[in-house]
Amino acid sequence: MKQAATTLFFLLLSLKIFSQYNLIADSSFEKNKSIPIEYSSLGLNNTWSSATRGTPDLFCKCKKKQDAKISRVNVPSNAMGVQEANSGNCYAGIFAVSHGYYREYIQTTLNGALQPGKEYELTLHISLSDYSPLAVDRLGVCFLNNTLKIENSEPITNLKPINIELEEEVGLDITEWHKVSVRYKAKGGENTLLIGSFGISRLWKTENFPPFEVSTPIYKKKGRDAYYYFDDISLHEFIPEPIDTAETRSNPYFDNMKPDSVEAVVVLPDTIGKFTTGKVLIFKNLNFKTGEATLQSKKSAELAIIVMYMKADKKLKIEITGHTDNLGDEEKNQQLSFNRAKAVADYLIDKGVNPANISYKGLGSSSPLETNDTEQGRKKNRRVEFMLVE
Repeated sequence: MKQAATTLFFLLLSLKIFSQYNLIADSSFEKNKSIPIEYSSLGLNNTWSSATRGTPDLFCKCKKKQDAKISRVNVPSNAMGVQEANSGNCYAGIFAVSHGYYREYIQTTLNGALQPGKEYELTLHISLSDYSPLAVDRLGVCFLNNTLKIENSEPITNLKPINIELEEEVGLDITEWHKVSVRYKAKGGENTLLIGSFGISRLWKTENFPPFEVSTPIYKKKGRDAYYYFDDISLHEFIPEPIDTAETRSNPYFDNMKPDSVEAVVVLPDTIGKFTTGKVLIFKNLNFKTGEATLQSKKSAELAIIVMYMKADKKLKIEITGHTDNLGDEEKNQQLSFNRAKAVADYLIDKGVNPANISYKGLGSSSPLETNDTEQGRKKNRRVEFMLVE
C-alpha cells in the first residue's frame, strides 16, 4: 500500500511538472539574430516566422543610442505607437486588417508535438497599438501539423481557427497588455502554432491616428488599419484540478470553445455601422435563472458591444429597464425586474463604463409586449430593454 501511494505521488508530481512545460520555444521574442531597426524584421527571430507573403514586425529595445534614434521598431516608442514590452525587451506585431485584403500571420514550431486527446491551454498577451485607427472583434489561432508558406498576403480562409474574442478582453484600450487564454483538445501530431486574423464580424473605429510627424506604415489619410502587438505567448498541457462530480456545472468557457468556420467575406472599414441611439431595444441573449437576477453567463456579445461604444464615447448614456410576466406576486415581480436591470448595469460598470452614464429601473409586469395568457407571450414579456442616449 505504501509503495502504491509513493508511485501515485510521483506520477502526480511528474504530471504537474510536465503541465508546467512551455511548448513555445520563444515566448517573448527575445531569441533574435540581431536587434531590428526596420519594419518586416520578424525573420530575425530564431523560431517565429511569417506564414504568408505578409511581413510581420519585430520590436526590440535598442542597446545603442544611435540605433534608437533611427529605429522604426524600437521599444517603447516605434512607428506603430508607444508600448513597453510585457516582459523582456521585445515583442511582435501584425496588421490584423489593412489596405484591400492584406493581413499578416505569425507562426512558430512547437517544442514538441501535441498528444492526441490531451487538452492544452494557450495564453497570449495582446495590445492594440496606439496609432491603430481600427480595432477588430476577434483574432484566431490554429494548431497545425506543419508550418505554412503561402505565396500571397490575403486572408487565410481554408482553416478553422479557435477565435479569441477581443471586444470584451481588449476593446479599444491602447495602454495595457491584455492576457487572454484559449483551450484546445489535440488531435495528435500538431507541431505548429499559427496566429492571425481569419474571419471578422465587426471593425471598430478607435479615433486614433498616427501623429503627422511620425513615419509609419499605418495609412494616415483613411482609417483602414488595425494593428496589434503580441508578447509572452505560452502553451501548456492543461490538467484540471480534481473536482467533486456532484458539484459539476456547465462551463460557458468550454461551451464556447467550438472553433467557428472562417468567414469568406472580409468586412472592410466602410461597412462599420453606428449603434442605434434614441430607440428602445431588447437584449436577445441575456439569460437568468427562473426567479433570479444573476446573469448565467458573464460573456455576452451584446453587452461587449455596448461596453465598446460607451467606453469610446464618454458622453453616451444608457437607460436599462427590466420587465416580467404577470405570474406571481406583483411586488416580487417589480423587485425582480429591478434587480435584473441592475445586474446588467453592474456588468457594464465592472467593465469600465462610467456609472454616471447608466440608469436602470424595473417595471414588473406593467408593460407587456404580448398577452400573458400564453407561454409564448409570457416569454416575450420577460425581458430587459435598453436605450442609448447621446
